[in-house]
Order: sequence, then structure tokens, then C-alpha cells
Amino acid sequence: MVSCQATTPSSTVSPSPSPVPISSPSPVPTPPVKSEAVKTFEKRLRGELIKKAGITVQTVSCPAQVNVETQAPFFCQATAEGKTFTVAVNPKSNTKTDKNELRWNTQGVLVLAKLEQTIRQGIQQQFRLDVKTNCGGKIRVVKSGETFQCKVTDSRGQTRPVTVRVDDEQGNVTWKL
Repeated sequence: MVSCQATTPSSTVSPSPSPVPISSPSPVPTPPVKSEAVKTFEKRLRGELIKKAGITVQTVSCPAQVNVETQAPFFCQATAEGKTFTVAVNPKSNTKTDKNELRWNTQGVLVLAKLEQTIRQGIQQQFRLDVKTNCGGKIRVVKSGETFQCKVTDSRGQTRPVTVRVDDEQGNVTWKL
């Protein structure tokens, strides 16, 4: 985030007829321009999020000054369904076998289709019931310790709440019927 403070022009009234300097506003710093390597990386990461996480991602924004060729971890921001979340990127070493592999994980977001499937399978295994699950949408931006409700509906149409607790920023959850 760039913070700047504007200075309003001011003048001083002087009894002498000499001109008085007028201060001008401070120039607003321009954000760094992203290199083509960063722009290409953002597109690649967006594609991976869509393919592997099943999230329809509108944008990915990584820091302009990041060197995507290094091994140093960094964070990008992704936006899906109007919600912004963090993607932690941990590049692998540049050995010949893993040079093209991209290691990343989302932080603070749940892919609800995967959560619904997990709940559905758990209820099937524990109670031998086939249910439909609904957690309300495609993704949910969450914080560790947060709780929310999903709904399960059995074959007779009876609906019950499932309480979901977010265990950590990596998307691990505990649910209870």
C-alpha cells in the first residue's frame, strides 16, 4: 500500500512587494512497474489455481519487485468471486527435474465444493447416509478459529446444520453434525 501526504499550496503575505515562493505539492510516488517475468508468473499461477484448486480466479497480483526465478518464498493476492485471498508461493530449487514445478498453497480460503464432498463422504462413512451438502457458494474467505454452518439434506428432504470450524489458514477444518 502506498501512503502519501499531499501538501496544499500556501503563500505568505508580506509587506514588501517582493515575490513570495509558493510551495508545490509533493510528487506522488508511482508504483513499481511489473516485469514481463512477473506478469507471466501471475498468469501461470492463475492457471494453476483454476486447474488444481478448482477456483475461478479473476486476478492474481504478485509484488512488482519479486524475482520469480529465486528460491525465496513470497506472497501473491488472488481474487475469485469478488473475494481476495493470499497465495503463498514457495519456489523449488532450480534443478533440472523440478524446474517447471510451482509450489504454492492458498491461505485463508476454502474451496466449498471440496468441503462439501468431505462432509458428504464423512457422513456416508459414519452414518451410512447419502446426503446433499450446501455450504453456500464456491469459495469462502476464512480465518483460523472461525466457525460457520453448512447444511445437509437427506433423501427424505430433512435438512440439518453442520458446524464447521476452521483449524488453520491452510484450510484444515473440523466439522460436526
